[in-house]
Amino acid sequence: MQAATIQRRIESLPTLSRSGKRINGLHRLMRSPFLFERAYEKVSQNKGALTPGVDGKTFDGMSLAKLADLARRVAEGTYRFRPVRRVYIPKGNGKTRPLGIPTVEDRLVQEAVRTILEAIYEPVFLGESHGFRPRRSCHTALNLVKKTWTGCKWLIEVDVRGFFDNIDHDVLLRLLKKRIDDDRFIGLIEGMLKAGYMEDWVYGRTYSGTPQGGVVSPLLANIYLHELDQHMQTMRAGFDRGRDRRAFPPYAALQRRVLGLRRKIERLRANGAELAEINAALAEIKAINKERRKLPSVDPMDPNFKRLRYCRYADDFLIGIIGSKEEARETMASVERFLTETLKLAISPEKSGIQAASKGVTFLGYRIAAYTSYGGGRKSNRKGPAARTWRVTRRPTTGNISLRVPRKRITEFCKRHGYGDLARKTGRAREQFLVTSDTATVLAYNSEFRGFANYYSFADDNKRALGVLELVVFRSLIKTLALRHRTTRAQIMARLWKGSDYEVSSVVRGKLRTIKLWRLKHLTRTFWISQGIDDLTRGAWWVINSNDLIDRLHARRCEACGGATGPFEMHHLRRVRDLQSGSLIVWKRSGWRRKTIVLCPSCRVAVSNREYTHMESRVHRKGARTVWGEA
Repeated sequence: MQAATIQRRIESLPTLSRSGKRINGLHRLMRSPFLFERAYEKVSQNKGALTPGVDGKTFDGMSLAKLADLARRVAEGTYRFRPVRRVYIPKGNGKTRPLGIPTVEDRLVQEAVRTILEAIYEPVFLGESHGFRPRRSCHTALNLVKKTWTGCKWLIEVDVRGFFDNIDHDVLLRLLKKRIDDDRFIGLIEGMLKAGYMEDWVYGRTYSGTPQGGVVSPLLANIYLHELDQHMQTMRAGFDRGRDRRAFPPYAALQRRVLGLRRKIERLRANGAELAEINAALAEIKAINKERRKLPSVDPMDPNFKRLRYCRYADDFLIGIIGSKEEARETMASVERFLTETLKLAISPEKSGIQAASKGVTFLGYRIAAYTSYGGGRKSNRKGPAARTWRVTRRPTTGNISLRVPRKRITEFCKRHGYGDLARKTGRAREQFLVTSDTATVLAYNSEFRGFANYYSFADDNKRALGVLELVVFRSLIKTLALRHRTTRAQIMARLWKGSDYEVSSVVRGKLRTIKLWRLKHLTRTFWISQGIDDLTRGAWWVINSNDLIDRLHARRCEACGGATGPFEMHHLRRVRDLQSGSLIVWKRSGWRRKTIVLCPSCRVAVSNREYTHMESRVHRKGARTVWGEA
């Protein structure tokens, strides 16, 4: 099947999906090598490209013939998924999380499946879903909460226990069959789910869950929880009531008194009354307005005005209620019942509950709470009859949503990196940087602190909350550099200060390079900008890749010696310096092209031998250092 035909077919999938029709003929798309070539271009650029699966193979040595053979086996139905290699990675709470590493071929097949599934499901996913989706992130979810959840009285947290490990395979396959009418394609996904895992060379079956670390697992999780999104949409349609809140009776009574006094003043002025009588009426209006500002203008607990809010990022979701606590309890019970009975998921009672919006909850690392500002308000123009305009003071709205940085997250970040004591505002020298250059040390500190601060750039108190952390990070850096240079902190600060910022300088290829110490004054809040205008078509990603691994393989030319004798393979380097021979231009091209180079058979053998010799010498040097250290 030609690449243009596949592209047109994939671009037609969103339209078919929106129409509600079940889609067939998907397994025929999996027969084309072009789909696997594009899958290779995308997956091989990840950081784990050289991480082996249970078969010990990596993306190094990939060729067009191997991709065509993989497509042929998938088309014939002889391809079988291999168990994932299970490893454990640490979590923030000190526990570990299982991570599955698929084989290279499994990753390519999963990426091909993901491309097709995304074209089918992305157009029908709801706007409340933000996890693992194009042009969406944690910040888009938080921005939605801040902009549209004003007035929420209750916040509902529902924690799913071990979501990725407890996805029911039968439920997931049944959900896929709602939109896909292709048993062979569904069978391919089923084979991936039931491939099992290898841990310490012991095989284990997988009766539920999707492997965390799989290419297609996040999309399958979104497909699974799309049912929850639709359930919440149905609940919201039945829950929401009223267009506007009714007026608060005490506030309306005071408003009527003010209106009556204003009419009285107009009559007094028309009849030529004394100024003292008019001033007395104005003073009474001022006193009533002062009392009126203490009251809400509308009834905050109007039983005829209710709203349900919902936002989800992967398996983390939050529900907001404008209504009574009893209605919040009923909503939570309905959601738990749906998760348990329909999606076969277990709820964690100790992590689930209902909180008053004023007290707040933690969602996506932010502290989310409702607040009411008691300031003087802001001035605005009010228009009246006969084009009359006057300035009035508008009170701030109540129940505004605030995003704040949790103190716990700051403390954990400081302790994890070993900056020092946050409570005492003291920094600590970090021994791992005592053997690195000043430029490398400043770049490392900048990268760590800037990444943490940028994530919390949406917080209303970001600079106030992170101010103490910035001081501790700065003092840790100064102590580290002072210890490295065996001098005082004052001398280090004087050396780095350049009039307006702290900077380090170094000479790179004869040119002076300056690196500024990143600080909170450089932090800017970056709002999400929609890319809906002039957006690329779904198939355009086939031709916009700057790396062009497949095009380079199709060129049938060795990028090391220039030979045209094949077959050619793509060589993946862990580091550019591993390519020990060749001209400087070969090294540069490998760096530009993300440490990849097309090699002919003779160059491939030569590079493999040099890498083996280089690795062997490194092992000998490491062993020599070890013996010397023990001696």
